[in-house]
Amino acid sequence: MGFLNELNIPCEIKNVTIHPICATEVEALSGQSKSPTLNIDGLILPDASVEDVAKALEERGIVI
Repeated sequence: MGFLNELNIPCEIKNVTIHPICATEVEALSGQSKSPTLNIDGLILPDASVEDVAKALEERGIVI
């Protein structure tokens, strides 16, 4: 989550490889198991690119 760190946006990282419960949570939220999957204020972004994240943050007024 280097992009979020660069913007000083706090985030919680869950390792789906080490923690099967986290993998199950990602699959339940997004319907798939791709990584990274982000939850930004309830918007689920599976297999998110930097561009996807930037757009979601901008739409929510988090990044100007």
